[in-house]
Amino acid sequence: MDVDWESLKQELAEAARAEPEWPATRFAGRGIVICAGGPRLFTCAYVLIGLLRRYLGCTLPIEVWHIGPAEIGPPMRGLIEELGAEAVDALEVAKRHDIRTLGGWELKPFALMNCRFAEVLLLDADNVPVRDPGFLFDAPEYREAGTLFWPEINRISADNPIWALCGVEWRDMPSLESGQIVLDKARCWRALSLTHWINQRSHAFYQLLYGDKDTFLMAWLMLGTEFSLIQYAPKLTQYGVAQRSPDGGLLFQHRNNPKWILEGDNPRVPGFRLDVECRSLLTELAVAWDGRNFVPPPRSQQARDCEAALAAAKFYQLIRVSSDERRVELLPDHRIRPSMATERYWYIADGEQGLEVRIEGRGVPACHLRRDADGVWRGRLLQGPGMPIELAPATPAAPSRAQPEGEYTALAERVLGLSAALSLDQDAERDVIGALRVLALIDPTVIDQLAVVRQRWPATSSRVRVAECVLRSLPENGARKAISLGNSWLAPDGKWPSGYHSP
Repeated sequence: MDVDWESLKQELAEAARAEPEWPATRFAGRGIVICAGGPRLFTCAYVLIGLLRRYLGCTLPIEVWHIGPAEIGPPMRGLIEELGAEAVDALEVAKRHDIRTLGGWELKPFALMNCRFAEVLLLDADNVPVRDPGFLFDAPEYREAGTLFWPEINRISADNPIWALCGVEWRDMPSLESGQIVLDKARCWRALSLTHWINQRSHAFYQLLYGDKDTFLMAWLMLGTEFSLIQYAPKLTQYGVAQRSPDGGLLFQHRNNPKWILEGDNPRVPGFRLDVECRSLLTELAVAWDGRNFVPPPRSQQARDCEAALAAAKFYQLIRVSSDERRVELLPDHRIRPSMATERYWYIADGEQGLEVRIEGRGVPACHLRRDADGVWRGRLLQGPGMPIELAPATPAAPSRAQPEGEYTALAERVLGLSAALSLDQDAERDVIGALRVLALIDPTVIDQLAVVRQRWPATSSRVRVAECVLRSLPENGARKAISLGNSWLAPDGKWPSGYHSP
């Protein structure tokens, strides 16, 4: 695109003279902002947030910014919320502002300006910290300057026209990496506003700079705004870039080559920390999500009201007549839990003969069900073998079958979901059994949970097979605890069922 550089230079100088008012009442507290639109970055963001919450002990509020429902639909929002984060649609926020463009890189300064936090840690979705980064808000380097930047590998050359365009004398200093930035917005509001202004004209500035990262540097230099720069050089690695904390220790593993992927090969990189934990989160995500952004099609208010009523009732029996059935929960974000590969999402559609429950997975419709007079939704599997399908309100579980709740029961439920949602070979199933056995030994309520699975699910269910194997493999005291719940099906000699191998 042709650019009138002289006019742009004058407009930039005028923007730099502006004195935008600091809207103090809009912002409060500290938090983390992650820009992560689309399935690929969502996968990375899920790993990052799960790592922060479950393994690093980070309690800071987290906002995940995206551009419209085409990037993050209701099921993906629900998964983020279950990790204790909030999805923010930048398109909705942009309706209250004068916005020219809002792409991937341009989103970063916009999200920084408009997130609810007064002090912000911006993290790229493909970043993997090795410790809780919340301490950065109290680091002397940040407290003194109000801005903490990290250096890039490269530098802006002296002959780059950006220096003359911005009216800044060339500095022999590293470029900036925007994979992590810490800001006190009150102290740098003017510079942040100018950065946003520059990114709103990305068609011109990105011709001279690689994306958003050095737009921060040029804005801070133009206004003479103070900042601290980590004094340790970044290190190129097989996974991307390693960045250090103010004290010199490894802090961020910016895994930008290759990023995490849900369905595909995630190469193992020697020396990459928390690899096992990251892969565990990827496995967990694969159970709950199929890697696609599901957004229900337009439908009537009557259909939406029916969705709300079904979600409020929560539990149903999903029956494949003459085959199997399972107890499911219809979530308000259109997920089915526990899900199967072909039965991931649900919604109410306006069918030719009235409202229909439509279920799909892997982007393929599974069934369309219509409600009969008895309140049961009925139809047929749309793919072979075309068996009858029913969705019936579930009867309340008996008190003795209530799901136990302990420190590790939620994790155990996710591991159990692997056996139901994935086609596991013998080695993989043995790994699932071994993981559940460890959880049961750590948390006795997991033993109760496995016993409930045996009571609640059909005997042919893969969940029951796994639960039986785990219970039979436990030490004698664990087996006694399970038997005390009334599970006389356990063999007194503790032998495994035929065809199974001890983990």
